[in-house]
Amino acid sequence: MLKLTLLPDEYVTIGGDIVVQLTRVAGGRADVAVYADRSVPVVRGAVLERQGGQRPACLAPPPKTRARYYRDRIFPWNDDRERAVRAMKEIFQRLEESGSAGEAAALRRQLDRIIPPFWEEEAAAK
Repeated sequence: MLKLTLLPDEYVTIGGDIVVQLTRVAGGRADVAVYADRSVPVVRGAVLERQGGQRPACLAPPPKTRARYYRDRIFPWNDDRERAVRAMKEIFQRLEESGSAGEAAALRRQLDRIIPPFWEEEAAAK
């Protein structure tokens, strides 16, 4: 089996008659455009299996478990995000020290909505 990594707008051709293009990647999903003659059946795997078809033997079996957390698929943690969170926390601290505790608390709540604290704890543990 050939396994490829594509960036948005890149494509592969199959037999010269079929073109598969990655059109968009967002939120852990990929949009793929398939250009083929109408005589070539193109069917989503889930539909094929729901209609009684078999999963092709060349494919790996479906994973028994999904990613532990949905956010692990859509929000990979990295050093840049870690530094940004630390910088924001320092700003919160300065706001609190300068007497703007209410504004600092409001900003902390918004940051926690974007990046829940347990994500930071897990990332720090790695």
